[in-house]
Parts: sequence; C-alpha cells; structure tokens
Amino acid sequence: MPSATSNWLSLEDALEHTLALTPTVTASETVSLPQALSRIAADDVVAPANVPPWANSAMDGYAVCLSDLTQSDRLPVSATVLAGSSDIAPLASGTAARIMTGAPLPSGADTVIMKENAIEEDNHVSFTNMPAKGDNVRACGSDITKGDCIISSGTRLTPAHLMLLASQGITTVKVYRKVRVGLMATGDELCQPGQPLQAGQIYESNSTGISALLSEHGVEVIHYGIVKDDIDALKRTITEASQQTDLLITSGGVSVGDADHVKPVIDALGSVDFWKVAIKPGKPFAFGRVGNMVFCGVPGNPVSAYVTTQMLVTPVIERLQGLGQITSPLRLQAKLTSSLTRRPGRTDFQRAMMSTKDGQWRVTPLPKQSSGVMSSVTQANCYLELPAEQSHFDTGQWVTVIPFSLRTNMENA
Repeated sequence: MPSATSNWLSLEDALEHTLALTPTVTASETVSLPQALSRIAADDVVAPANVPPWANSAMDGYAVCLSDLTQSDRLPVSATVLAGSSDIAPLASGTAARIMTGAPLPSGADTVIMKENAIEEDNHVSFTNMPAKGDNVRACGSDITKGDCIISSGTRLTPAHLMLLASQGITTVKVYRKVRVGLMATGDELCQPGQPLQAGQIYESNSTGISALLSEHGVEVIHYGIVKDDIDALKRTITEASQQTDLLITSGGVSVGDADHVKPVIDALGSVDFWKVAIKPGKPFAFGRVGNMVFCGVPGNPVSAYVTTQMLVTPVIERLQGLGQITSPLRLQAKLTSSLTRRPGRTDFQRAMMSTKDGQWRVTPLPKQSSGVMSSVTQANCYLELPAEQSHFDTGQWVTVIPFSLRTNMENA
C-alpha cells in the first residue's frame, strides 16, 4: 500500500521543477557601484588596466639588483622611493634604494630586501639574509592583466566585487533589473501589527519575516497586505499582482481547509504545477504561474513559511535574477548530542544549536519543533537536516546541519 507521502515531491524534485519552469528576467540597466550591491552582472566586465599598473614593492625595505650583491655585501644607499612617487630615476649600478610598500620599483632593480633583514650605517646598507631574485616585488599585471574578464555575467555582486571594480577606476556596472516580488498574506484571522487585536485574531508576521529574508537578494518588494478569505478579493489582488510583479509569494490558503482559496484561484487564473512537498515544516507549498508571473504559495504557519522561503523560494528568485549558478545552503557535519526518533517520510529541518568541542561540531535539537513556534528559530543557530527515510538517530552519530550564519560564538570564549 503506498504511503501518505508517496505522491508528494521530494525537496530535490520540487527544486528541479521550480527551476525548470522559472524564466529569467533579461532587461538590464546601468547603475553606480553603491547601487550594485547584491545585483546580478548582466555583462562580462573586462579589466581596463593592469593591477598593479607597474612593478612595485611588497615591503618596506631596499631595492637592489641582486647581481650587485655578488660583488659586495655592503651597498651605498643612493635614493629613497616613496609610494606615489613619479619620475623615478633608474637605480644607480652597485647601489641600493630605500623603498616603501607600494612604491614603484626603479628600473635596474629586480629585488626588494625587507627592512628587517637590513642594517644601515653611514648611508650604506648590508643584509643579514641573501634573498632570491624577485623577492618582495609585485610585477606589473601580476594581479590583473588588462583585458582579463574580472567579473562574469550572472555573478551576484558582493562588497569584494565592488572594491575590485573601484580598483579599476570603474564607477558604474550593467546589471539585470531588479526582480519585482509581491508579498500577500491571506486569512480572516490576520491583523496588521500595530493595530488592536479583535477576538479570534492574530498578528500577521510572515510578510515581515519573508521581506527580511529577501533583503539580501537585491529584489524590489511590493506589499499587497492582508487579503481576506474571499475568492473575489483574492482574484482581484492576484490579477493585479500578475500585472506588476515577476513573482508573487502568498502565505496561507494553500492547504485543504474550507477557507483555503488561494490554490483554486491560481488554478482558475493560471496553473498550479504542484503542491505538497515532502519536507517538515512546510508540506503545503504550492508552485504555479499566472501569465508571466511565477507563484509561490508558502504555508501560513510562521516557521513553515520561513523554512520554505529559504529552501524553495530563494532558488526561484535566483533563477529569475539570472544568477549564473543557483546556490544552496552551506551544509556541515556535526555529532548529535542525544538520540532522536521521529516519523520518517519527509526531510525534516529541526531547529537546533550547534557548538564546538575539541575542534568538532556538535548539534542539539531544541525541544519545541512546532511549525507555529517562531521562537524556536530565534533560539537556534542552525537547522538539523534529517533525511526523509530515516527514523532513528543515535547519540554521537554524524548528521547534517545548515548554519544560519557563517559566524559563530568563539570556542571557549
């Protein structure tokens, strides 16, 4: 007899379907570097100049022609070369030049000896260590050669990319236009934060959390607020969104309850390609399209909405943006601190705390794993990812964890 989850898509299959059915925005614009952070490069960027533009010193020290040291281990100091110097005279044969970090290497010199390895007396210098030819010299174009492709089309621009562009004297860059993402919450029970709660109401928090998750992806967010469980109101709002956005994310209304109207409305206006993904939390996730707009329906429970946005919606956004290579969360191995038993059938993202001991990662799941308990996410620093087919995990077993951040508390701090 088939299991209850046999007709649900695995996380991997759901990702494959969404990416195959999601188009890429092709319109582009040219923006200044401060505006380009987290945007996607629309063209290859070619270096207009060599870096460094001329051979220079990597250290404070003395520029020499190494062959001169075979004649004498004590050389007169003939010049001083500072960073930013121009019209530098060639190095006089048989002499050394004081040189500062970043200063252009005088012609005739081929090596820089560190100041720490030099003894200067009476305007002459001798050296305690014999260098190799080319030591501490950064050759012209050793970092970047003029004409090199320094950023490929489809790259998400990070602070490091912007610094690289600025180092080339570049002030603008061509990027794909921002993807427009609509956010809509559904449910008669929802109330906007800041308003007084009526009997039976709860505050709508999913839009705030999802919008914050999307902030690092450089998208334009359009808020459609709370839409009641009314078919006509849903049709009006979703139709409006289909004319204004590339992606609509709804929360709630995609399960099988009597008031869950979002999925049938999407079906009437466009198509629902699949729903029900074998993950926990987050089973009732729907994916479809209305005209040119992609639709992602996340569950109404806060943790489910949060997890499905991270695991399923983020790749859709990356595809829409034209990212050259879709990313996935960083996964590490950690030892489980206590045994764990759970019902198999779905990939489980349990909220947990990871820490280090004796140089090894350890992970402890939090006691509250309900999809309605958002505090479990704020108290955790990682997801413990449990494979769908496995029900029991032993103390000390190696398991997969997904850190929330690349930074963590210092060990033994």
